[in-house]
Amino acid sequence: MNKLIKASQNCFSICLRGVHIVSKSRLEVLKAHLYILNNTDEVIPYIGAHKAIVKENNPRQVEKWVLMEYNRTFMPWFKEEVLASETLTWLAAGLKFDVISCKAYEVNNCIFYTKSMDEKSIVQNFGVTLKAGSMQFSTSKDTNPVLGSMAYYGFIEEI
Repeated sequence: MNKLIKASQNCFSICLRGVHIVSKSRLEVLKAHLYILNNTDEVIPYIGAHKAIVKENNPRQVEKWVLMEYNRTFMPWFKEEVLASETLTWLAAGLKFDVISCKAYEVNNCIFYTKSMDEKSIVQNFGVTLKAGSMQFSTSKDTNPVLGSMAYYGFIEEI
């Protein structure tokens, strides 16, 4: 398969090595889709609106329940609500289960390798760090979540 090249206004990316198609489970695709939606600037106003609707329709429920209900119902609600921009319409449509995968990927002049590909090199570049913010609960009975930030470190197994 030829290299996959994608260019947008502020981003240039290309698959460099080991390009192939892989099938993902429904759960993996839904998690990825929710992550993308929650991290897209154009979607943020819709997230707040939907959380407000869930809260308004369930005023006696604790915050943890509201967040779980939001996660469960946001994607179908978003799909019905959005007709605004090409990006939002595309995101609302959902994702495919067959995805393009590769062993090396370049994004804006930064090259990332999978662990299996990079272990063959003298200098490795498969480690990544991600700082993420999320609503956190201290226990399963906690009703007052706080916005917390955590740094995650790992290595790239699959692109």
